[in-house]
Amino acid sequence: MGTTIIAEIVEEHAAEAAFLFSIRDAAATAPHYDGARLRDLDERIEAHLDGVRVAADEGLAIAAAALDEDEPGTAFTLAVLAAERGDAAAFAPVLALAEASRGAARGLVAGLAWVPFAQVRSIVAPLLAQSAPGRHRRIGIAACAAHREHPGEALTYALFDEDAALKSRALRAVGELGCLDLADAVRAELAIVEGDERRFRAAWSAALLGVEAAVPVLWSIADAGGPFAEQACALVMRKLDVREARARLEGLGAAADHARAAIAGAAALGDPGLVPWLLAAMDTPALARVAGEAFATITGATIEGALAGRAPEGFRAGPSEDPADTSVAMDPDGAIPWPAPAALRAWWSAREGGFRRGSRYLGGAPLTPSTLDDDVARAHQRRRAGAAIELSLRQPGRPLTEVRARVTSSR
Repeated sequence: MGTTIIAEIVEEHAAEAAFLFSIRDAAATAPHYDGARLRDLDERIEAHLDGVRVAADEGLAIAAAALDEDEPGTAFTLAVLAAERGDAAAFAPVLALAEASRGAARGLVAGLAWVPFAQVRSIVAPLLAQSAPGRHRRIGIAACAAHREHPGEALTYALFDEDAALKSRALRAVGELGCLDLADAVRAELAIVEGDERRFRAAWSAALLGVEAAVPVLWSIADAGGPFAEQACALVMRKLDVREARARLEGLGAAADHARAAIAGAAALGDPGLVPWLLAAMDTPALARVAGEAFATITGATIEGALAGRAPEGFRAGPSEDPADTSVAMDPDGAIPWPAPAALRAWWSAREGGFRRGSRYLGGAPLTPSTLDDDVARAHQRRRAGAAIELSLRQPGRPLTEVRARVTSSR
């Protein structure tokens, strides 16, 4: 009976670790989580992992039995335990699951990122071998990039591989790691016209490495729309002169289907001359929350209390309760507070004189290396990521700070 109870407790710890990973995975890029809140969540995950670790081999077996391709957290949990032990046999089941499930692959890489690289090295090395399947090399490169550890010659080989997914991940890693020696290889990719992700990853990394030819490619991606439009637009705004950037945004934002990308660009640019346009965008329900977030990013306003509003009556985003509704896409702005446009107009009217049109601001202060460092350390995750990119752009070759990394600093 005692053994059964203990097994049930370990199973509960494994399930909780997996569940909390799903929360943590979303929190890592969320507008309402900062490093402190992420640290608290990480400590909770670590406590449940400890509850599985203490059961040694039985805990490992319980984690393996719980593997489920529909629950990436189960891959995360087993990957952590296997990597800590350097146990290739225990790692094999989660690697096999990751081959069939993108969610499991995401959990696996996150698990490898959770563990100090010195412990992960023996697990990752076989994944990087030139003879390994492309899907294994992709995981190995992703794990190295998450630790900001260079994968060695495996990265160069991957840049010239025929596996499109492997090549895209390698292109992204070049920018994350600041590999200036591979800038020419990335620049050569800018001429491709097929493969949206591959083209974006090449342009994204090329921009971080200081390749100016990346700017028109990124702008074409922003202008075309699609899954990378917002990221592309934000990066272009960080590369251009403020006056030119604002002119481009005003043209892009005039088209309703490009408004979200333009708002992301406005937040990245930080020019208070765009605030009136953002205030106007808040009158459109589908744009209100993300426009409010951009307003706060530039001005430093906190959208709460009197500055916070509520969803317009009848507004719906995300899946409904109607069984006939086939839409399952979640509300992309679900974690962002609703702004109160009238109150924000009054707030801005009282403070507008303290801002200089044509300059760049972050959180209400002029954008400087100091304000960027402060954002990386203390802001919410979305702003932390933007500040990290800005710092790398200012110093090509500087590895991009991984703001999604496990937070282990003491209180």
